Amino acid sequence: MVLLLILTAVVILCAGCTSSAPPAAVVTAEPTATAAPTEVPTITACGVENCHGLTVTCGPNLATACSNDMDAGDRCRQYASCQIVSGSCQVVTDPKYDKCVSCVQMCKSSYYNNPNMLFDCSQKC
Repeated sequence: MVLLLILTAVVILCAGCTSSAPPAAVVTAEPTATAAPTEVPTITACGVENCHGLTVTCGPNLATACSNDMDAGDRCRQYASCQIVSGSCQVVTDPKYDKCVSCVQMCKSSYYNNPNMLFDCSQKC
């Protein structure tokens, strides 16, 4: 009986050593070297998107077909431009822009019902 127990123990121990489970695969990856760091995407176009008025809108959809209609604020637009600042397309203004806008707004409030006088006033801003 002792012999049977010893044989049973040996068979159990040997069965664990000869299991048919596949060994775990060890994957080793070689490090890859990059030639250069990944570049940050850049904006392809940055310009004025609207044609008239005091408000200048900047972005990639550049205004190409503008009407010949004049707005009182059009003169001030010469002091504003669109530039890429910190990775985004933004309006950049000269200090003269704010003075011009104030002047045109004063003209608009003074001559709101007289377009000819409004235009003459805004041309002096």
